[in-house]
Amino acid sequence: MINVTAAVTVREDRTADFEAAVAAARPGMLADPGCTRWDLQRVSRSEVDYVLLEEYVDGDALRRHGQSAEFVAFGEVLQDLIAGPPVLSVLKPVGEQSR
Repeated sequence: MINVTAAVTVREDRTADFEAAVAAARPGMLADPGCTRWDLQRVSRSEVDYVLLEEYVDGDALRRHGQSAEFVAFGEVLQDLIAGPPVLSVLKPVGEQSR
């Protein structure tokens, strides 16, 4: 299993559009059987900072996801909504929690 966090700062006047774009993209992201989680969270006490929590079955699934038509289209939509590039972290569980 591989987890990814994508921290995003959204333009102040575009938060509703951003949330709608994520909601619209989510079914397509999760249609890939290698993507087992794709959830949006808003940072507490912030109206513009969000984190996408993603989970993939393995590295191949993560690479495939990044090249998918759905991901590319979502990236194009984001360009007008976010204040800067997302900050990505790729994480691998360790110890007893790993599958």
